[in-house]
Amino acid sequence: MLDIKYYVLIDAIATHGTVHGAAAAIGITQPAATHRIREMERRLGVALFHREGRRLTLSASGERLLETAHEVLPRLRSAELEAWQLARRTEPALRLGIGPYDTFSRALPHLYDQHERDIDLVRLSMADMTTALLTSRVDMICMIEVPSQRGIAHQLLFEEPLVAVLPPEHPYAQSDAVPAEVFDQGRHFTYSITPESGHEFEHFFQPAGVYPSHMVQIESVALILELVAAGKGVSILSRWAVQDAHHAGRVVMRPLAGNLLRIPWYLAYAQTPRITAVAEPLAATLRHLYRTDV
Repeated sequence: MLDIKYYVLIDAIATHGTVHGAAAAIGITQPAATHRIREMERRLGVALFHREGRRLTLSASGERLLETAHEVLPRLRSAELEAWQLARRTEPALRLGIGPYDTFSRALPHLYDQHERDIDLVRLSMADMTTALLTSRVDMICMIEVPSQRGIAHQLLFEEPLVAVLPPEHPYAQSDAVPAEVFDQGRHFTYSITPESGHEFEHFFQPAGVYPSHMVQIESVALILELVAAGKGVSILSRWAVQDAHHAGRVVMRPLAGNLLRIPWYLAYAQTPRITAVAEPLAATLRHLYRTDV
C-alpha cells in the first residue's frame, strides 16, 4: 500500500502540472519527487502519468488515485487540526461552508447565541460545495441540493422565489414583472453560467426563447449586489439574499415574468451529535432571520 506522501505528490502534480512545481509546493527537491514517481509506478506496476515534455498529466490509473487523494487528504488535515486543538484542551472548531450565496451579514452576530463553540467560515466555490461536505472539509453548509448519503442530515430553511435584481434607476425598477429580454440587453451577473435544472434557465429563459449573451460569472452574491448597485448590470438571485440590499435602497428586486417555482434552501450537515447540537439552532436562526421577511 502506498504511503500518504505519494498521494500528496499525486495531488500536487495534478494541481501544478510539472515535477518542479509539485516538488516546490510540498517542500521537497525535484530529484526526490522524481524518485517518488518512479517508486509509485514500480510498486503498482502501472504508469500513473503521461509525459509531455516537462508537463505531466494523469493516466486513468493516476486519476483513480487522485480521486482517493481528494477524499482522504482533507480528512487527514482536519484530523490533525482537531488533534492539535484537543491537545490545547479546546473543542475543535466547527466549519461552516460559505458558497456563492455569501450575504449572511444579518446572521453572523447570532452564530454563538446558543452555544460556545468556535465556527470557522470556509469559502467554497460552487463546484466544491458538495464535495467539501462529503469529505468533511466543512461540517455545515447552506445549499439547494443536499447529497443523499448516509451520515448527511439537513434542515429545511425556507422556500424562496428567484427575483430580478436591478439598479434603482433601471427602466424596469418599478415594473410589476421583468421579462426575460431585459437580461439580454447588457451585463447579466451570475454566480454560475451552467444551466441548472429547475432554475431560471429552464423556467424563465427557455420558455421566452432568450439566452443572455453577455453573462459575467462572479462567485459571490455580495459582489454581484455591489456591481448591480453601481449600475453595471443586472442579475437574478434568490429573494432572501437580496432583501437587505433592497431595503437599504441599494438595489431593487422585482418579480420575474412567468410562473417560476420557489426554490427550497437547506442547512446540510454531518450527522454527529456535536455538529447537530449547533446545526439545529443555527437552522432555526436562519429561518427566523430570512424566511419571515417579504
